[in-house]
Amino acid sequence: MSEHSNTRIYPSSEQDRQLIRDELVELLKTVHFANSKRYPALLSYVVEKTLSERTDELKERILGIEVFHRSPDYDTNSDTIVRVAAGEVRKRLALVYHESEVEHPIQITLPPGSYVPEFFRATPQEVLVPPSAFDQLALQLGREQLLPTSVEPRLSRIGQWKIGAALVLIVLAAGCAALFVHVRAAARQTSIDLFWQPIYASRGPVIICPGALVRSPTRSYGMTKANKKDDYPFTSMATTIAITELASLFTTNQIAYAVQPTSSITLSDMREHPVVLMGAYNNEWTERLQSDLRYRFAADPAREILDEMNPSKIWIRPASLPLQEEDDFAIVGRFHSKLTDNLVVLIAGIGKNGTQAASQFVTTPRYMDLVSQHSSDWESKNMEIVLKVNVVDGKNGAPSIEAIYVW
Repeated sequence: MSEHSNTRIYPSSEQDRQLIRDELVELLKTVHFANSKRYPALLSYVVEKTLSERTDELKERILGIEVFHRSPDYDTNSDTIVRVAAGEVRKRLALVYHESEVEHPIQITLPPGSYVPEFFRATPQEVLVPPSAFDQLALQLGREQLLPTSVEPRLSRIGQWKIGAALVLIVLAAGCAALFVHVRAAARQTSIDLFWQPIYASRGPVIICPGALVRSPTRSYGMTKANKKDDYPFTSMATTIAITELASLFTTNQIAYAVQPTSSITLSDMREHPVVLMGAYNNEWTERLQSDLRYRFAADPAREILDEMNPSKIWIRPASLPLQEEDDFAIVGRFHSKLTDNLVVLIAGIGKNGTQAASQFVTTPRYMDLVSQHSSDWESKNMEIVLKVNVVDGKNGAPSIEAIYVW
């Protein structure tokens, strides 16, 4: 019997590059790409740039200019075509390989949070019975040789029993080898897989619950948190981007989800389904469910993150700087809520930049890999992370970890 495992390849030879180009051609013929212009263009561009060893050019702005013909000064915050298209490409690649009935010797993926594709080779692994097992088998059979299936000897009952026992041994040895291969594959789970594993294992669709806003002339920001009586709540662009990143991750992993704003979700919904809460001061359920947590958002209008175990520790945006230059802070949490008796994932910043940075953190492997440097026993427990993100001209830098608590 044989098993297949995907081994990542780094195309250094012309033969590898040609195999990848051949796979790209086959992908673009599938129904998931053939009827579109936008997604094949993006996939072809990022693959060719990677094969040419020019991955430094795979940046959002460059892709917007080169692939989607945006002007060099276009606003990537308001025009999210690159991120949306990349999410759709990830989803379509996953569907091709999931639905395909033919072998793909090469597979192309686009990791969440990155525009640099990765390439994998499907390599068969022969599961062989170790020689020692055959040696034992030969001793048990008195060094008798098993006859070819085309020969029909007259076997005694004892001979038949011995051959049956031999076959059982072979099956057991092969099963053990297959189990070893399976365990090896499970061990290759990424930090993203480990963080979201409780969601993947849950029953029914997960609810993505973003904060909702309504206009308010009495508030300094011109908006306030929506409630169930408001007819036209809306979400910020930063929250919309965060939803897109999360939806792309769930789609890639074939996780059913629904988006339901905080102004319409009920306690019954959260008791029946795991929920991802997005946003802090625009999400009433964040305020209600954070009583289980060590790190919490202070009551509005304080706009701070507090440490319940260390009251002197406070994370606050510097009020002396313009909003476009203020560093922001966020909480990423994964915990079993006492109120809902169900799983809750919290992705929330003091401001919109923090929420967007938190969403990027939990969908980007290189950021989630940092968690293991701070805690070695977080995979199956409740956890909280306080993040900091530097903001320049309203744009986020890379998020960094301020504190972690695991329980």
